[in-house]
Amino acid sequence: MARRHDSLIPLARDHYDGLLLAVRLQQGTRALERLWSHDPLWQADYIVKFYEEHLRQHFRAEEEALFPLAAAHVEEARTIVNELLSQHRLMEEYVHRFRSPDPETLESHLREFGKLLEGHIRKEDRGLFPLFEEKASPSVLADAEKSISKFYPSSANPLMKH
Repeated sequence: MARRHDSLIPLARDHYDGLLLAVRLQQGTRALERLWSHDPLWQADYIVKFYEEHLRQHFRAEEEALFPLAAAHVEEARTIVNELLSQHRLMEEYVHRFRSPDPETLESHLREFGKLLEGHIRKEDRGLFPLFEEKASPSVLADAEKSISKFYPSSANPLMKH
């Protein structure tokens, strides 16, 4: 696998934890119980906390930094960006439901959220990111790095001048 452009590394790192969550949700009771619970209410609460602590910032970085640049400078990325934005809104709807879950639909919603999250991450990792890296100019990639690093200050390149 080719190395990601520096601008996308903070987003790609987030994907690891997101995929772990997605797989566990889809595995249901087959998921390993290390740092995890098979209790659906616990899982719903975990997703809400994961959203608050990780996904909210990740979505903002994409929506305010990456997606506008990708849509403006890589014509082929526009459709993917629109799909990803729709998926963000749908995931936020699920998170809202998980704040006060309906016991009748909770388990199916947990699996659906896991499938949606995994598909979303794969679409970024295998679709948008490689397309952006290939088609965006070096100056656009540099702009992306500068913009995305504002959301991930601890991972910013210390040699890069702001």
